[in-house]
Amino acid sequence: MAHLSMHGRLAKQYWETYRPQALEELGTPEEQQDHFVGLDRRVKERIGSLADQMLLEVPVQERAAARNAVRAQARELVYDQEVFLPKEPGTEHREM
Repeated sequence: MAHLSMHGRLAKQYWETYRPQALEELGTPEEQQDHFVGLDRRVKERIGSLADQMLLEVPVQERAAARNAVRAQARELVYDQEVFLPKEPGTEHREM
C-alpha cells in the first residue's frame, strides 16, 4: 500500500473533519486510501508543474531566491482547487 505525503495526509484529515459524508461515499477504507493516494500524487504533480510555470515568469537572476515563495504560492493555489473543497453543512465550526 502506498504511503501518503503531507499533501495526502492533509487532504484526508480535512475530509475527515469537514467532508465526512463525502469521505464515506468513497467506499471502504481501502477505497478511501486509494482515493487519497491518487489525490496525493496529482497534487504533487500539479504543484511542481505550476511552480515551474510560475518560475518562468521570474527573471532568471531572481529564480533561485524566488523558488520557495513560488512553490508555496503554487501549493496554495492547488490546495484551493484539490484539497480544501467546500465544507459540508454542519462542519463549519470544527477545527483541524
